[in-house]
Amino acid sequence: MGQVQSFFYLRYRDWGLQWFQSTSANDDKKELELFLRPLFSSFIAELGYHGPCNMRNEIYWKTLHQAAAETGIPHAKNTFSYKCLKAGGYYGVACFPNHPTDVQVYIGIYTWLAVQINNLVEEILPDMECFHQRFVTGEWQPTLLLERWAEHLRSTFNYWDPLVASMIIASSINFTTACVLEVRPEIGRMIPTKGGQKWPWYLREKSGVGDAYAYFAFPQARYPDVSSFMEAIPDLSIYVCLTNDILSFYKEEKAGESNTYIHNTARYERRRVRMVLKDTISQVKAAVDRMRMVMEGKGPYEQVLNDYIVGFIAFHMEADRYRLGEIGLGDARETE
Repeated sequence: MGQVQSFFYLRYRDWGLQWFQSTSANDDKKELELFLRPLFSSFIAELGYHGPCNMRNEIYWKTLHQAAAETGIPHAKNTFSYKCLKAGGYYGVACFPNHPTDVQVYIGIYTWLAVQINNLVEEILPDMECFHQRFVTGEWQPTLLLERWAEHLRSTFNYWDPLVASMIIASSINFTTACVLEVRPEIGRMIPTKGGQKWPWYLREKSGVGDAYAYFAFPQARYPDVSSFMEAIPDLSIYVCLTNDILSFYKEEKAGESNTYIHNTARYERRRVRMVLKDTISQVKAAVDRMRMVMEGKGPYEQVLNDYIVGFIAFHMEADRYRLGEIGLGDARETE
């Protein structure tokens, strides 16, 4: 994702706003590492991360690959689709180590499909634009990927309370629509204004699927009391979106990417990128404190929340694509 944000960068550059400077354009590699390493080390330690988690689970990985094969979607080894499948697989087992296997597999396949949709939107844009309409009416989706996405969303009711499942599906449809939103020509023609400061978060919240991934923590079989976790959902959604932005910051800076939530927020607020990064870290820590207050003393609900908080960090730390090993933090050892 990033068509809209890239356009914003060009507009601000044309305005000649010298207050905004990209870290990647002005700081050498060593200086960036020296800035980020203590910042990130302190951040993950404060949240309770102390080292890698166990991603080995033979039954889980076998079941995941079988489920992927049953979709009929090609995913030969070393292809983009296969890499997406492995990423989805790591998410399911790292973030939810104590979920039932079928729920872990649901989350792994969900992530696999969502990442592919996000990356292929321009190729299947006409079909994407009508996804919601066909989903509501029960019509067959014209591409295999979208049909399997629709089927997968309908299966959500097998694992979560009907209310929760409905929230997951609503978030998922918002994500699908946000993918379209980012590549629509009229959105690309938008001229940023000083009054549009909420736009970066609006787009990030929709495209980040935060609500769906927050609700994934509480499948009905293990966590039937919706009232025990509902208060934590807004902050867990924020945690998922913004922690990903924080732990993706290094690789995005090294790639010279300026189409991110942190960069867009800096432009709209006329602030330095690094200050926005630090504020984003503070927002996440405050969100985690609030969630832990909600869950305190609630036994398994408290445990699954803390497993998720730590597992989400581990997912980023252990994946080589985030390049955190380059600043002395990652433990890239992805394995099945």
